[in-house]
Amino acid sequence: MHDRPTAALSAVMFGRHAPRQKWALRDFSMEARPGDFIGIIGRNGAGKSTLLEILAGTRSPSTGTLEIVGRVAALLELGAGFNPDFTGLENARLCAAAYGLSPRQIGEKMPAIIEFSGVGDFMDRPTREYSSGMFARLAFSVCAHCDADILIVDEILGVGDVRFQQKSMRFLRNFARDRIVLFVSHNEAAVLALCNRAFWIDDGAIAAAGHPKEVVHAYHRATARTADEGAEFLSSGGLGPEALPLDPSAESGPGESASGGSWHDFDSDCRRLRQGAIARVSLTRGGSDATMLAGGEMLTLCIEWSVGAKSPCAAFALRDPMSQIVAYRDSSGVFDAFEEAGPAAEAPESGSMSFEFRLPFLPSGAYAIDVAVFEAGSAPDTCIDRLDVAVSFQVVSRHISSGLANVPLAGAEIGILDAAS
Repeated sequence: MHDRPTAALSAVMFGRHAPRQKWALRDFSMEARPGDFIGIIGRNGAGKSTLLEILAGTRSPSTGTLEIVGRVAALLELGAGFNPDFTGLENARLCAAAYGLSPRQIGEKMPAIIEFSGVGDFMDRPTREYSSGMFARLAFSVCAHCDADILIVDEILGVGDVRFQQKSMRFLRNFARDRIVLFVSHNEAAVLALCNRAFWIDDGAIAAAGHPKEVVHAYHRATARTADEGAEFLSSGGLGPEALPLDPSAESGPGESASGGSWHDFDSDCRRLRQGAIARVSLTRGGSDATMLAGGEMLTLCIEWSVGAKSPCAAFALRDPMSQIVAYRDSSGVFDAFEEAGPAAEAPESGSMSFEFRLPFLPSGAYAIDVAVFEAGSAPDTCIDRLDVAVSFQVVSRHISSGLANVPLAGAEIGILDAAS
C-alpha cells in the first residue's frame, strides 16, 4: 500500500515496491464436505469477496493451495455475463455452457430452467426489457440447474418476489443436504437460519469458526454494534439452534400431529396423487383479503378442493422470509371427530376446510403459507395435492426484539427479595 499518489506513480514507473503490504487473505485454512452450509461473515473489506472469487476461479491466490472436487457454481452477482441484447433463452444457454453443461444437457434442462424462473413468454424477449426481478429469477434458475457440487452465494437472497424468495430458499436448503453451500452475508439472521457452520473473517484471517450462533455472538462482541443495528434479532442473543427450524409436530413429538393422527411433511418433495385438486385458497381478515398484517390479528384460511376423498385432511404451514416453518396446523383432529359420527357412504366430490387462528407476533417481512390436502393415515411425504406459497402477506411489526416470533404479555411483575430471608 502507498501512502501518497506520487508514491504509487513512482512504483509504476520505476518498479519500486510498496512500503506496506495489505493481504486480502492470509493464514487462511478451511475444509468443506458435502452437507455443509457454511456462512461467512465479517465487515466490509475483511476479505470475504476475495475468498469467494478464489473459490469460484475468477481470481488466483498469490500463495497457498486450493483443492476443489466437483463443479462450482457462483452467484456472486446475478446476471453477470448476460448480454442485454440477447434473449432470455440465449442468455440462459450461454450461462449454462459457461457452467460446463454440454448442448445436450442444456436442452434437457431448459424446460426446468424456464419453469423455475417463471419468466414464461419473456424468454424470447431481450433481457434489457426484463425487470430486475425477472433478471434475478432467470440467473438464479440457470445456476440452480447446472448440476453443481459446490454453490457459492454472495448477498443475493433479497431478489425477486415472495414466491421466488421462498423457492430459492428451499432450493438452497435441499442443495445443502448432500452438497456444499458457501454463503456470504451481512444478514446474520439469514446465516443463523440457514447455516450449520460459520466463519468470521477479519482483516483477511479467520477470527472465529464453529457453530453459527457462537460465531455471530463473537462477531458482535468484537464489533460492538449499535443498539438499533440488527435489533430485530440480536439485541437479546439472536436466533439460536434451539429456535431453528420448528418441526411440524413439535407439540406432539416426531411423526404425529397434535391429534396423534397423520400429518404432512411440508419440507419433503411430496408425491402428489392429484395435482390441481386444490381449487382455491384464501386468507382473509374480517371478510377482506389479508395482505398487510400485524401480530395478534385474527385470520381465516380457507382451502377448497375438488377431488373424491373419504377421509380428507387439510394442513397449512406458515413460513418466514428464510422459508423456515414458523407454525403448522392440520385438520386431523377435526376429521377424527367427524368420523365418530359414522363413515361416509361414498367419497364426496369436493370439500373445504377453514382454519381460524391468531397470527403470531412476527418480525417485519414477507411471509407465505403452504397448504396441502391428504388422506388421513397417508405417509407424511404423500398428499392428494399441495400448493407451495398458496398465499403471501407482509408483516409490519414493532414487537420483535429476538427470535422467530414473540408472545404477548398479559402482565409482568418485579419483586425484591429480602436478603435476610
